[in-house]
Amino acid sequence: MNQRPALIWDFDGTLAYQEGKWSGAMLAAMDELAPGHGLTLKDVRPLMSSGFPWDKPEKLHPELTDPQAWWAFLEAYLMRVALTLGFNEDQARRIARQVHHVQADCRSYHLFPDTQATLDRLKSEGYRMIILSNHVPELPQIVRDLGLTDAFEAVLGSAQTAVEKPHPRAFALALETLGNPAAAVMIGDNPIADGQGALQAGLQPLLVHSSDKSALFWHCGQLCEIPALLASHSFSTER
Repeated sequence: MNQRPALIWDFDGTLAYQEGKWSGAMLAAMDELAPGHGLTLKDVRPLMSSGFPWDKPEKLHPELTDPQAWWAFLEAYLMRVALTLGFNEDQARRIARQVHHVQADCRSYHLFPDTQATLDRLKSEGYRMIILSNHVPELPQIVRDLGLTDAFEAVLGSAQTAVEKPHPRAFALALETLGNPAAAVMIGDNPIADGQGALQAGLQPLLVHSSDKSALFWHCGQLCEIPALLASHSFSTER
């Protein structure tokens, strides 16, 4: 017997995007609080390649499930980056706090042109959907403010669950939230967090907005292609 699979969605880079991501937010904060600093994204990006909770996904972070604790951890990291870039301690503290405000603000995120229409179509066709994302504590509010809440049964952010993709527990939590469906597809843009992680958890990965060409994953260039791709495959009720 075939049935529609449950759909587990990544957020940033999949449903929405942010100009420059964390490095861009860092540079914008520096521009605002220390104009004339002379630094560029090329200076910032190498220092932002590690230090986030999801950079060590093999480790659970139960101590960071409180939003204040999560942001205290992140702001300390962002301060270290700013200090390394040559800012004094007061400047570094204010820059870190400004990045916090930017990343928690829904106005920093932009839906892809076909996000809403694709979600509306899939929901109308009977697909059950949730979000599973390595993201900030404010992710559920960001999703609400972007007008996406009605499409999803739940929003699972790593800052609330204490586990980041591609850790198997992240996908297990998503499946548990959905009532352990017989079939599920993970839709994301990251070949490791969303692709390899889903495969290891027994889910079918579907990558969008990605240059990855691995034959292990399904691929769609745009979100609007997803309904047809799903319709072209059969899903067994046995996982």
